[in-house]
Amino acid sequence: MAKKKKGGKRKKSTAKRAVSKKAKAKKSVKKAVKKSSSAKKVSGKFNLIVSFDPNHAGTAENELTEALKKIGEKPKLAATGVEGLFKVAVSDARKVVGRLRDLCHADPNLFVATHHYTPIDVWCKSELSQMQKNIKKLESGIGESEKWKMNLNKRHWNKMDGIKLIIKLTDSIDRENVDLSNPKKIVQVEIIGKEAGISLLELEDLFDVAEIKDEA
Repeated sequence: MAKKKKGGKRKKSTAKRAVSKKAKAKKSVKKAVKKSSSAKKVSGKFNLIVSFDPNHAGTAENELTEALKKIGEKPKLAATGVEGLFKVAVSDARKVVGRLRDLCHADPNLFVATHHYTPIDVWCKSELSQMQKNIKKLESGIGESEKWKMNLNKRHWNKMDGIKLIIKLTDSIDRENVDLSNPKKIVQVEIIGKEAGISLLELEDLFDVAEIKDEA
């Protein structure tokens, strides 16, 4: 009888340990999930947006963070409310993009889940008048004889048809040499819901992972 009692105690003890292990495992999973989705809506100077595969958000976040750390950056990430898009705060977006392009040339396998890296100079409300006002300020950065074009991406914004919108936005710039194939300057407009990111870029300021991999 004593042996049976001892066996019963061992069974109870084993059951308790199993329950305890399951509880710890659940806690670890919760922590891992929380860690993998640590990009939160926070305020600050975000000067870079990065698109990624929305089906692999955790992988993209880790990939982006590790790549930036390799070039000496201490980035701050934020969600945008749009699937597959991060806002990032870095020291100098253009220099960072250049270094990441070099990093991708050297080791393309470092970039799997992230796609496009775009510097942002200024944020404003995504109201037509506000966007036109900020785009007008870029005019002085485009030489009279320089070729230029506008890149427009709009997400969670349907106030106006894309073609009509780009006509109204490009009308803000009094420069005649529009060239969609080989521009010297690019007016980049990224509409994300109620806000818009605007910048004046050159081709080397943009980082398209697929494009670099094709060159490698």
